[in-house]
Amino acid sequence: MLDTTVRQRNPSLRGPVASPLLFTSTSAPTSAESRLTRSYSRSVGATDDPDAPLKRKKRSPPVEDRSNAEPVLKSVLRPPKLAPSAWQLYFTDWIQNQQVSGTRKLNVAQAAKEAGQEYASLTEEEKEPYKRRSQAAKEARERELTAYMRSLTPDDIKRENAFRAAQRKAGKSRKSNIKDPNAPKKPLSAYFMFLQRIRASPQLVRDIFGDETETTKQSVLAAAKWRSMSDAERQPFLAQAEQEKMEYEAARRMYEEGSPNYASSNINFSILPGSPLFPSMKIESESESEGYDHTVHS
Repeated sequence: MLDTTVRQRNPSLRGPVASPLLFTSTSAPTSAESRLTRSYSRSVGATDDPDAPLKRKKRSPPVEDRSNAEPVLKSVLRPPKLAPSAWQLYFTDWIQNQQVSGTRKLNVAQAAKEAGQEYASLTEEEKEPYKRRSQAAKEARERELTAYMRSLTPDDIKRENAFRAAQRKAGKSRKSNIKDPNAPKKPLSAYFMFLQRIRASPQLVRDIFGDETETTKQSVLAAAKWRSMSDAERQPFLAQAEQEKMEYEAARRMYEEGSPNYASSNINFSILPGSPLFPSMKIESESESEGYDHTVHS
């Protein structure tokens, strides 16, 4: 018969168990390395793990490069202050009188209220000295403003107009661009030369305008006359307009380039004395002829 008895192994008969360090793999970490790894993980923490759900420290935003950014526009004009009104002059005198007397102490609101009531009760004769002083101050201010505007350079005008355009676009201002008082004036077109030729001759005024005195209707009659003219009749006006346009462009370039010869140049926009149908006469610049219809008829 077969022996079915299960034999029990006696571990003491197999000898001592080998230490795990004797058969460790060369790629496995040692116990010292494991302790170092655990201590490093505790010191660093889980925040260095990019997949960790903990909050990470926010990085500072990158510094913007403003080297090529557009400069902030601002007004470069420092014109003379506005002249005081008659009421402002009266109020100034009223304040000085109160300071001399020294009987009362009033704040600005109380002083303006009392002075306003007294000024309203003055007669026209009593207000007249203040009105004259105000008018004289306004005239002096106009002279100062004219001299100041003529002292501006073309670059000053360009910067100011760029600032005003930006203000209008942003809805912060409605100021229009300023005109350079030193820049050469634009010449008239051929049609406006023809219109001024009519107005300079009483005979032509009677022949073309008749009894019409209204400026708008006179422009309509002049336009009809201009359309009815032949090319030969228009030629002197067209030739003169083309010459003055070239002279204007040359003067404008010299002015914008800051040429010292601009002020002493012989460029002018007067009518050529030798032109047929063109007697010598004073021609206004286009900017001075604002009362006429600026539509060029051909």
